[in-house]
Amino acid sequence: MSIETERIISEIDVVRDFAEVFLDEVPRLPPVREMEFSIELVPGAGPVSVAPYRMAPAELVELKGQLEDLLEKQLVRPSVSPWGAPVLLVKKKDGDSRLCVDYRQLNKLTIKNKYPLPRIDDLMDQLRGASVFSKIDLRSGYHQIRVKEGDIPKTAFRTSDIQSFVGFAGYYRRFIEGFSKIVTPLTQLTRKEQPFIWTDASERSFEELKRRLTTSPVLVLPDSGKPFDVYCDASHQGLGCVLMQHGKVVAYASRQLKNHERNYPTHDLDCGTVTITNEFLRQVGLRQLQDAEMVKLLGLLDTEKAVGFELGEDGILRFKGRVCLPQDVELKKAVLEEGHKSRLSIHPGMTKMYQDLKKTFWWPGMKREIADYVAAYLTCQKAKVEHQKLSGLMQQMEIPEWKWDSITMDFIVGLPRSARNSDAIWVIVDRLTKCAHFLPVNIKWSLEKLTQLYVREIVRLHGVPSSIISDRDPRFTSRFWQSLHQALGTKLKLSSAYHPQIDGQLERTIQSLEDLLKACVLDHLGSW
Repeated sequence: MSIETERIISEIDVVRDFAEVFLDEVPRLPPVREMEFSIELVPGAGPVSVAPYRMAPAELVELKGQLEDLLEKQLVRPSVSPWGAPVLLVKKKDGDSRLCVDYRQLNKLTIKNKYPLPRIDDLMDQLRGASVFSKIDLRSGYHQIRVKEGDIPKTAFRTSDIQSFVGFAGYYRRFIEGFSKIVTPLTQLTRKEQPFIWTDASERSFEELKRRLTTSPVLVLPDSGKPFDVYCDASHQGLGCVLMQHGKVVAYASRQLKNHERNYPTHDLDCGTVTITNEFLRQVGLRQLQDAEMVKLLGLLDTEKAVGFELGEDGILRFKGRVCLPQDVELKKAVLEEGHKSRLSIHPGMTKMYQDLKKTFWWPGMKREIADYVAAYLTCQKAKVEHQKLSGLMQQMEIPEWKWDSITMDFIVGLPRSARNSDAIWVIVDRLTKCAHFLPVNIKWSLEKLTQLYVREIVRLHGVPSSIISDRDPRFTSRFWQSLHQALGTKLKLSSAYHPQIDGQLERTIQSLEDLLKACVLDHLGSW
């Protein structure tokens, strides 16, 4: 009798005769039989419960589908058992995912079965003379043998809806600034013995996370060949850090404080921030080697128009040192929004935005697309006024020969009071480099306090100027202010009353700042 090495299962006679036994999938719970699966625990063992594992969004969708299928077949049921094990998805050879439950903590509490396995050579000896070999297996062993009724609670697994949502959002935590602080009201609901009470703070946290997840991330691709800046901060709620490069955010990292860490002094919390920052940087380095988009950019090297293109040591395609941005709508939208509406850019004009982005990125028709984007942005149309050249002859002031040798200053007043009790901005501009300082002040501050601020923020950094141009504000015409600058050797130049055009450079800077403040308040709805 010959040995059949390979046959399709549906062609076997026994399978056709007993089709109800050889099913493609388990349709329902098996009938009650004499043999049941039992879980024997070591004496004194108590319930063990493990938090669910974090899953990617695609895995959460797959998990939900498999659980609904198991519930429909009554192979699983809702439970309030004190026991709980986490679930995870494992890829099969055919690409599908298998739902697995991690019972390792439960296994540590069970009485181990101890019996010797038969020797392989003895088993092979028993096969002598056989010409037909067969094997039998259960299609889904976990669902085809009933668990003893008293042991069913021990097999419980955890898939809390709140924990699922927090896990889903946590997958994108490196895109969300201050993630741990935002999610705190939700994580408190998942703690052991915590009553589930959905408060206003929980609702705000839930809605804010949804808003952040549906907003394009304000991150840029890192350049591993250039230095990074890490900004760390710690509070009695959590630790956080921001990874930046050339003033652009690369990624965020944060976590909440553990119970014992809430008693730490501030300097110990700062050390904890540095620790999670180092771990975070290690993860960034690994992700650079796994990013699929960077690998796709290598295809541009094979085009005919390869002049100026180069492949960096980090494996990123660049055009004259700038990252080549592919024709991807979502990716390009994220870059444009980062360059225009983020808290670091705050709605610049077309030229400023183009000059900022061209330092890092390149794509065909870049300048035209940026101009169209800025022109169509609604917030800019609401906030910014039109600036036209004034008619008539104007006399240009003498151009300074050195930076911060001649400065101009004025106040922006009438602002709403901020959290730091500021209601005005002292604007000080260098006439040569156009560099500006914006100092928040209170309109009721004494001249002595303003003088201390001026020495600390201007004189300390740039030295004593030879001249100051200002309007005839009572602060600038007071005897104290004039005596101070006479002693410092600074000449005060006052403009004509009710004629701000004399100091047009400062007035234009103030107008730009006011436009930015309006756009910032419209977009972010926060204090200036």
